[in-house]
Amino acid sequence: MDAPGMQPWQWVVWVVGVTAFAVVIGLVIAAVVRAARRPPELPSAAQRLQRQSPLPPDVEARLRELAGLRQAGRIGEVEYERRRAEVLAGNPAPGNDPQP
Repeated sequence: MDAPGMQPWQWVVWVVGVTAFAVVIGLVIAAVVRAARRPPELPSAAQRLQRQSPLPPDVEARLRELAGLRQAGRIGEVEYERRRAEVLAGNPAPGNDPQP
């Protein structure tokens, strides 16, 4: 350890620095390996279906109208979900959708 020009405290600083660098590199490698093992996130079936088949304009208008009714407090959450399911299924129940 008696290298020319290096004091004992300099050796300690050098060893600590090299050790810290090795720990950081090890943590980066561990993070990369862990990320590689994680399964990729899959989009939900609803998102996939919505991307694959956009809704017709009349269905979108009915959904917006239902959302407005819910926000205005004219229908409850349960009624909104029931009507929304009917609109998305393509068979709105008579009397549920106000028509001018």
